[in-house]
Amino acid sequence: MKLTNGKKTMLDDLQEGIKRAYPMLKHVESTRGFINRNFKDEIVPLISGGGSGHDPAHWGFVGDGMLAGAISGELFVPPTAKEIVEVTQKLTSKKRVFYIVKNFEKDVDEFCKARLFLENAGWKVGVAIVKDDISVDAASFEKRRRGVAGTVFFHKILGDYARKGASVEELQKVADKLSENVKTIGVAFSGDNFLLKENEIYYGIGIHGEEGYRKERFESSEMLARELISKLKLSFGFKSQDTYAVLVNSLGEVTKMEQIVFNNDVCELLEAEEIGIGFDKVGTFLTSFGIKGISLTLLKIKDENWLKALKTKVDAPEW
Repeated sequence: MKLTNGKKTMLDDLQEGIKRAYPMLKHVESTRGFINRNFKDEIVPLISGGGSGHDPAHWGFVGDGMLAGAISGELFVPPTAKEIVEVTQKLTSKKRVFYIVKNFEKDVDEFCKARLFLENAGWKVGVAIVKDDISVDAASFEKRRRGVAGTVFFHKILGDYARKGASVEELQKVADKLSENVKTIGVAFSGDNFLLKENEIYYGIGIHGEEGYRKERFESSEMLARELISKLKLSFGFKSQDTYAVLVNSLGEVTKMEQIVFNNDVCELLEAEEIGIGFDKVGTFLTSFGIKGISLTLLKIKDENWLKALKTKVDAPEW
């Protein structure tokens, strides 16, 4: 059961609801885009987006210190290049912009088309393509490298750099460095697009309802945390005294109590590995419509300014 008025009106109802609940966000007509009403055009605007169905991503991170704008398409379908350009041009008159894009073929294609159009019109455009998913394809066992919840770390850190006056080129350097150090893995407890037995979980599901790579019986929050930490440990190569930022994210329908219990298990396991936790965030940041699940993101801190950026207060409704 979904608390909507049906799929035909769902996204229109969502759009109207955002306008009512978050008046600090300004809707861009003829798109599903929102921009920060208080955006100051002397800084480089950050814009992110993708398909609808991932709320509160990415409109919930529009505000001073994070995104200047966000643009969504239909359910799990990215906005068109034309819509991306329209939102960009409504936001700034200075002919420079920085896009944060999740690594899905259609998303990258549309944002790159928008970038090419703007560059041909004399704009300076930077792009961060987020590839934080370390789950594997069930057939080939190759890493999928999709853009998932780690995208929110890009919003927060790059948003702080932009607010402090970073140029497009400077933002690009930070984004490229972040890309090497943000990794995520998720698990589903149920989903509209796949069948699970009672008490069965599915590792490596996608945020568009894509199937994962392994099913197994759920035992406990601690055992789940052990599994996800072991995958991230293998990918990062943990070293004692390294410092990480932690993001525990509900993919949907996971209660706050469950999130906090799981986060506690994650932090205890990291501390047992002698890993420093410089920043810890728990909540619902990037969901998948139709899925109950949770994801774990780690950011290896290679620059103390990243921690400062994560801890800086911002005016975004869902951070």
